[in-house]
Amino acid sequence: MSCRFEYQVTPEATELRMGSPRGILPADSWSIEAPSSLLPGVDLAQRLIAAGAAISEDDTVFIEHRAVSSLSVSEAKSLGLPPISDVVAHLEMTGIIARPDFRIKLNWRRGGRQPIVGAKRTGAWLRVGNEWQRLPDALFEIAEGVDRLNVLADDDLGERLKAIASLREVLPAAISSASVETTGLIGEITIAVADAFSLDLVGSGNDAKLEPILHRAGGNPEDLLLSTDEQVAFGRDQFNRFGTARAVYALGNGKYLVLSPPLRKALAEVRRVQSSPIATKRALLASPRAFLREALGEETDETVVESVFRETSNYSERVIGLGLWQPRVLPWIKLGTTSWFGPEIDRIGDTERPSAPENAAGIIIGAETIPLSDDQADQLKTRIENAIGADQKNVSIDIEGRTIDVPASYEALASLEALKRARSSPDQSNDVTSRSGKAAKPSPDKKALVIKPNEQEIQVEGNFAKRSSPPLGLPSGLASRLKHHQVEGLDWLQKAWASGRPGVLLADDMGLGKTFQSLAFLAWLRDGMASGAIERAPILVVAPTGLLENWRAEHDRHLSAPGLGHCVQAYGRALAGIRKVSSDGRPGVDVEALRKTDWVLTTYETLRDYDRDFGQVRFSALLLDEAQKIKTPGVRVTDAAKAMNAEFRLAMTGTPVENRLADLWCITDAVHPACLGDLKTFSASYEKDPDLERLRLLKSFLDVWHGGRAPLLLRRLKEDKLPDLPRPVQRVSEAVMSGAQLAQYEATIEDARKINKPGAVLEILQRMRAISLHPGGNSLMSDSDFIAASARMQIAFDALDSIASRRERALVFLDDLDLQARIAGIIQRRYGMAAPPMIINGSVAGVTRQARVDRFQVGPEVFDAMILSPRAGGVGLTLTHANHVIHLSRWWNPAVEDQCTGRVVRIGQTRDVEVHIPISLLPRGNASFDQNLHSLLERKRRLMRDALLPPSATEADRNELFQATVNQKI
Repeated sequence: MSCRFEYQVTPEATELRMGSPRGILPADSWSIEAPSSLLPGVDLAQRLIAAGAAISEDDTVFIEHRAVSSLSVSEAKSLGLPPISDVVAHLEMTGIIARPDFRIKLNWRRGGRQPIVGAKRTGAWLRVGNEWQRLPDALFEIAEGVDRLNVLADDDLGERLKAIASLREVLPAAISSASVETTGLIGEITIAVADAFSLDLVGSGNDAKLEPILHRAGGNPEDLLLSTDEQVAFGRDQFNRFGTARAVYALGNGKYLVLSPPLRKALAEVRRVQSSPIATKRALLASPRAFLREALGEETDETVVESVFRETSNYSERVIGLGLWQPRVLPWIKLGTTSWFGPEIDRIGDTERPSAPENAAGIIIGAETIPLSDDQADQLKTRIENAIGADQKNVSIDIEGRTIDVPASYEALASLEALKRARSSPDQSNDVTSRSGKAAKPSPDKKALVIKPNEQEIQVEGNFAKRSSPPLGLPSGLASRLKHHQVEGLDWLQKAWASGRPGVLLADDMGLGKTFQSLAFLAWLRDGMASGAIERAPILVVAPTGLLENWRAEHDRHLSAPGLGHCVQAYGRALAGIRKVSSDGRPGVDVEALRKTDWVLTTYETLRDYDRDFGQVRFSALLLDEAQKIKTPGVRVTDAAKAMNAEFRLAMTGTPVENRLADLWCITDAVHPACLGDLKTFSASYEKDPDLERLRLLKSFLDVWHGGRAPLLLRRLKEDKLPDLPRPVQRVSEAVMSGAQLAQYEATIEDARKINKPGAVLEILQRMRAISLHPGGNSLMSDSDFIAASARMQIAFDALDSIASRRERALVFLDDLDLQARIAGIIQRRYGMAAPPMIINGSVAGVTRQARVDRFQVGPEVFDAMILSPRAGGVGLTLTHANHVIHLSRWWNPAVEDQCTGRVVRIGQTRDVEVHIPISLLPRGNASFDQNLHSLLERKRRLMRDALLPPSATEADRNELFQATVNQKI
């Protein structure tokens, strides 16, 4: 008996084994033991395992039924599975949809429409007599849908309609292919399932109503689930007919609307607020996710909240109109003090002065508190009115020997009017801010505060104002030793603080210890507060959800107890401990708890949702980790970060320019407003027509010391600042294309010279990129023939031969999923590995991905390789057990490629690192696609370092690559 695949059908999966004369073979040895005729099936099994559609245990590969039903004829044959059955599914509806006796009956019939007696389905298989027949994916989905529907509770109309909707999504294709017949209403009704919504406020004054606008989660945020007429009918009429949200709404003409359970709970909260005062409706509109957390409950996953509510661009504009906190002109009334220890001290800039007397009043401009008498306020109001008429931006006033600019705006006039009302009638002072440390209750119309985004013009500027500070140097309480470059970073942060810069951007390369440097700086601030050199105030640290526990761990590892002091964890379940409902019914957080703590750790989403509460607290420092989260102007999370009231701001990111220079502008504007001017002018100067010399000057402006002032930007690279870290050696190797690869390449060039249609340039470049990697071929090609067919493959396997001979390890970056599986099999066979190389691509779930990383990192000191997609494997992984990187397929963006290399070039790497770049050549010396792409990537890599040029490929880059490759003789 020769080797062959054997399968067994179970309700859970299709079990695949390989039989041989010696018995059933272990699955890990299939690539080595199988004859060449079975290798396509072995590679396919590896691809299914890599994608998470199958798992391997001992001698069996368990394949999901869904994956089995999706196999093509050739794929099924390669696994020894039968072809698709020619059966037809007949669906018959009995009963009425709205009644408990409703059912859908599925019968299997032959092509001649004769019923099949005794047919029984198990997963993707139909048992007919003693024979298993494989169902196509459409029939598998339909059968699964019918089963789900028929087991639902009789009284659950919403879930029933939802199941019918899922069934209706797969019916049309099956009906058109004549593999499904239907009788009854199921072929006629239309069911729309909503699982996300956005909000609008329609009407004015107390008559205004909230209108939920329905979407599908995961779709385009701008796409509506319903037609315009249906949306208006639902949002303004049907939604308001009932006291709470319903599971199902009949829209008429045979159409039903079904709300998913999380969406129904969320809309029930919207419906409850519908009868509340206009202030509460506006509060919900301004902070919808905060309301939803309350409605959905503490145990609700954060991703559910994010997916249920959709923030459309229109909604973003409204929220900005309603106003998030930003340094602004506000009226204030001084309240009496309860201090037992003498007069309070107000700090302005780097000077101290006694606080204003009790019952004083004035305005606040950002951090400036300006006392004004009645006469001064009236004079200022007149001057602002005149300045607005003259189109002037500011008016200046002299207060206690200082000149302060007041914005000439209607907002400032409104503040002065509110101040006047508050003085004349104390019981009308609810729109006036208190300087006692607590914001007074705002009026319904004034509680939303407008930010100044600096996008069209400069509206708010960050200025230098020297601060008092403790002596420079290492803080007390460090439990770890700073490396030399980290001491330099701490010194830069301390001098930026002392010089009075509003904030800075720490943009060190990945792996240089940005978190440790920032913790040392925050510990130094705490030392200053303890000595009295710095006014005591809490510290706010904002980070992506996945990094919060890492922050706690890093804090505890690098700082001796008590570290930064008491921490309020404003995220996850701990957030419930500081939640507090505001007087207008808006969910909020306890402002006093934030003020009294030493440091706060929260997420960007929490900051966004409770911006008005966080905005009432004066923080000594605001730290924004992974600051690329706020790279986009005009969205709520960016505005919330810019809105915070902090003495000093520190943004941290290893990628200050991810896609465009506006990323850098937006992050910079968050820490030092207007340092780079307004966005409109900045984009016109640097993005519209990038000039290399101008970009170099921009970088110099940001990262060079000027007049003794610390630069705004600190950007160091691993190769410059970690002398103990092995410096990667790039090995560019070349081989000449021949045979089918050269023929396909030349044919593509000829096509490129003839094609003249939109999108042709990108299409040709993608074809040349694929051919330069491998021309493809018969799946039964031997391993040696497969390698010989590609110049790049020859180079890669020459490198792997050398790596294997030294018992070292390699990462192979490749984005073609089919080639990933094929190469995994070749590597196992060529080097006699006990198991196939592990694969990480976008289909691999996070837990599985980490398990594969852990297994690779702790493996024995023998040759091993891991195959990764550049996008999936280039971020967040530490794979220092490898010391070779092979970029088998190149990425358009050199930053992505560098992130891939960075998986092995990290602290913890002790061996020399080699980066292998295979290049395919043309036989007569003309520049090939590979050579031109390599030159483009190297140039962009230099420009990223020297001039902050965005790394992503531009249309000009693509055209240049196209012209250099196509317009030459072959």
